Amino acid sequence: MQEAPKQTILLVEDDQDAIEAMRLVLEDEGYRVVSAPDADVALRQVHSEKPDLILLDVMMRTGPEGFHFVWTLRRDSDPACRDLPVILLSAIHQTTALKFYPDQSDGTYEPYEYLPVQGFLDKPASSEQVISEVKRVLKETSALASSAPGTEDLS
Repeated sequence: MQEAPKQTILLVEDDQDAIEAMRLVLEDEGYRVVSAPDADVALRQVHSEKPDLILLDVMMRTGPEGFHFVWTLRRDSDPACRDLPVILLSAIHQTTALKFYPDQSDGTYEPYEYLPVQGFLDKPASSEQVISEVKRVLKETSALASSAPGTEDLS
């Protein structure tokens, strides 16, 4: 019997130590991990690797590169890329006064309207928090995909 293919996670992070630590955690849970050090490489990998989920650092060497990446991704012409679930990882709350939680309304934007992502984790996030959020988002994404029009079982 053939083993089901592993789900692939694209980890977009400019800190090599963080990449390796996260890779170990995710691979221990059975995920295949590919990484990108910046948004440009990540966008190419989205098209070549077709990951199941993206774990994305917000603040990288050139500033809030993660925010720009999300908007570029959401405008992609390929729906398989455009609709990929994204979990933001950020220490933004530790380094600025900005309070950013994409799943909450701030009076101006409704949840997920400002930045269309499926999850958010404050750095440093524990291994358990990362795995829990990855599983939650993949499960929700899978449930949405299976209930989409045209995916009914016709047997």
